[in-house]
Amino acid sequence: MKTVKIRNIEIGSDVPKICVPVMGTTDEEILEQTKNAAKKQPDLLEWRADFYCYLRDRKRVTELSKKMRDILQQIPLIFTVRTAGEGGNCQVSTEDYVNILKEAAQAPDIDLIDVELYKDSVVMRNLITDLQNKGKKVIASNHHFHETPVREEMENILAQMEESGAAIRKLAVMPVCPEDVLELLAATVHANRTGQAPVITMSMSGMGAISRVCGQVFGSAVTFAAVGQASAPGQLALEDLKLFLEKMKP
Repeated sequence: MKTVKIRNIEIGSDVPKICVPVMGTTDEEILEQTKNAAKKQPDLLEWRADFYCYLRDRKRVTELSKKMRDILQQIPLIFTVRTAGEGGNCQVSTEDYVNILKEAAQAPDIDLIDVELYKDSVVMRNLITDLQNKGKKVIASNHHFHETPVREEMENILAQMEESGAAIRKLAVMPVCPEDVLELLAATVHANRTGQAPVITMSMSGMGAISRVCGQVFGSAVTFAAVGQASAPGQLALEDLKLFLEKMKP
């Protein structure tokens, strides 16, 4: 597996990196949440811009990302617009989604951009190529908030993400039984053995919480933690997650 270097962070090496989401609706809320997160020293910060009330204002997005960068210093910044179809807060057409992400790619302080690969796979593959040609690393993502697909389907999803050329692959699923968690972990191992792009996987809810702390064993390169509001069911507090990961070091 290759590693991905973003500023001072190398994704895919050593212990899983910890990412904290910021989900404010106004500039003031987002900057306050960014300050609170930065104090805890996560490895990455994800701006869940689907909650931002000025999402379609490119100038404001650029200006706000600059203010976030001043706070974050060298902590990498992920720009994510999670759509309603994948558990997010944004009802948007494919055309608008593409335009929003292309405009975000012009902001120099954004390091990575999340792309929902299955919103329209052909369009999204072209978008991934375009964004990475503009110098942004892309996380190809897919989220299942109501179920865990069978293992073969999850392996196929991660393989298609590899084929898309995205720098990083991300898959999040919801377990309905303990076996679902095991299937997700098995798919993670398979993806790492058969692909090159680092993998981020998680089984959500309390049942799947173990998947957020065992990435070093099964191959998930990033895990998400909460400082305040969680962005998905089962996220652990940053302090607790750091402790778990430290204890899991070989």
